[in-house]
Amino acid sequence: MYRKSALMTFYAESPIHMGAGQSVSYVDLPIQRERHTSFPVLWASGIKGVIRDQASRSWNDNDKVETIFGPTDGSSDFASCISITDAKILLYPVRSVKGVFAWITCPFVLKRFNDDLKALNVERGITIPEFPKRNNSDEQDDEKILIAQDSKMKIDGNKVSLEEFVFEVNPSIDKDLAQSIGNYLPHNSLTMDLNGHIAIVSDNVFKDFVNYAVEIRTGVRIDQAKGTVKEGALFSEEFVPSESIFYSIVFITEPYFGIEKVLYEELAKDRNKEPNWDEVKGKIKGDANKKDKITTKLQRAWAGKYFTADEIMISLEKLLDKYLLQLGGDETTGKGYVRVKLCSTNHSGGGKHEKNS
Repeated sequence: MYRKSALMTFYAESPIHMGAGQSVSYVDLPIQRERHTSFPVLWASGIKGVIRDQASRSWNDNDKVETIFGPTDGSSDFASCISITDAKILLYPVRSVKGVFAWITCPFVLKRFNDDLKALNVERGITIPEFPKRNNSDEQDDEKILIAQDSKMKIDGNKVSLEEFVFEVNPSIDKDLAQSIGNYLPHNSLTMDLNGHIAIVSDNVFKDFVNYAVEIRTGVRIDQAKGTVKEGALFSEEFVPSESIFYSIVFITEPYFGIEKVLYEELAKDRNKEPNWDEVKGKIKGDANKKDKITTKLQRAWAGKYFTADEIMISLEKLLDKYLLQLGGDETTGKGYVRVKLCSTNHSGGGKHEKNS
């Protein structure tokens, strides 16, 4: 059972390509998408692998990395004490005639985000405005859009033009919505002005935008022997655009040291008082070699401050606070760089403000 939980948000500083590995469309190299919605997604395995790699390079402590992320030698002695979910789309950038661009979302995405916040025991989530319906029906009106009263995207007071489509402005979004969402996001000059760029469209319109308002780039492969374009090597690659915002959930359990739960809890209950390690060794089951190995592991975790779930959360916050992560793509071409914010959500009233990477 996990002891700590957190919301992790990702801000795309550059276009992201985390490949799906197969294609059934005109795009040779598509991005990862949810099967049931076709929304862009960042698979957890790729995220966790990148964070682990960054931790290895930053901490330079293999014992700490393996305790937190699990062993790499293929053994099944213990599992990672961190679980990360796939990162879902929250806000998607599209072109706007006024205000440069809009961050669009939809009722489906906001409801799902709110449900995930509740799963993290956030007492007060976000307030989702009622989306306009078509006349005499329960269907959402695809021609309407919700924006803030002081939005930068208004045309003639009651129109918004995104990509090549024009929408009619309906009742405005309350500032509390942008502020509530903004509390969870990495802060920069754009996210601090979220209220001026946020827009809620219908579920159908959102699905169309995230499927068709994407970046498609054409590339070629070079014949290394000739130094010219390789015959038949033209390919197309799909990217999630810069300024896209995703979120994931992180769960943390107590680390496993190979000792009984009662002994671990006895040690962890008072982190200010260092145990008598000779006495601890005597309580560990196994031969002398096993006792020595486990005791050494316990001492390292105690001194390195990754002995409890709380300390592991702090270690991750500091790690993600310091670096940009590179998800998918090729580092040499500057693709896939994301800014990350980890928000501990075991409290009421929205996201905890953290210094950002």
